[in-house]
Amino acid sequence: MAHDLGGKVWERPSPYLLGMTLKILNRLMGVALAAALAYGAAAAGKVNEHSEQAQIAFDVPAGWVIANKQTLFEQGFIVAPEPLYVLVASPTTTPSSVALNPSAVPWLLVTVETDDQMLPPSQLYELAPQYLEHLASESGNPATSVKMLAPHHLVRQGGLSGSTAALTVVSPGGSTSLDEVAYGRGNQLWMVIAGCSPACYEGSRTTISDIVSSVKVGTAA
Repeated sequence: MAHDLGGKVWERPSPYLLGMTLKILNRLMGVALAAALAYGAAAAGKVNEHSEQAQIAFDVPAGWVIANKQTLFEQGFIVAPEPLYVLVASPTTTPSSVALNPSAVPWLLVTVETDDQMLPPSQLYELAPQYLEHLASESGNPATSVKMLAPHHLVRQGGLSGSTAALTVVSPGGSTSLDEVAYGRGNQLWMVIAGCSPACYEGSRTTISDIVSSVKVGTAA
């Protein structure tokens, strides 16, 4: 329908054209929103990983390669019985090749598993150095000491209790510095470890600290 506006003729768009215009605008708004969200995630420099089943969530630096449970099993990093949840990440193409080692690049190990000999919450931070000491002994270079970089302390979150610490496991074969946090409930263990060689740790301390600080467990995940 056309209208005379002081000599100028304006034709009202048909309902069909109006509908198409609105659809196009909505689509453009959707694209713009998606782009904004993607930009925000990239700007933040991190990717959020989470598992509802395992009740855990945490951030991984953008650009890090992530290896999930299936990949780690195929690579022989884990064996049966498999943990409920496990993830390894690092800037390297094969994160499992550097995880738990005094590497020149930082790595992250996250696991949720059953532990039939669970330590009290205040002692859960001891699990990571004990495991690294075991690996050092198996390699023929037994650890000589564990140096605390930050005092361990209790943590509570999402209905779980545990402890956190920063430390260095000293070994002739190469020392490993790390940040860790471990929670327990019943015979279930949630453990997050991030570290690398002492020199690497000093250069990556903010990144490592941010990863461990981002961990959410239990009902908080």
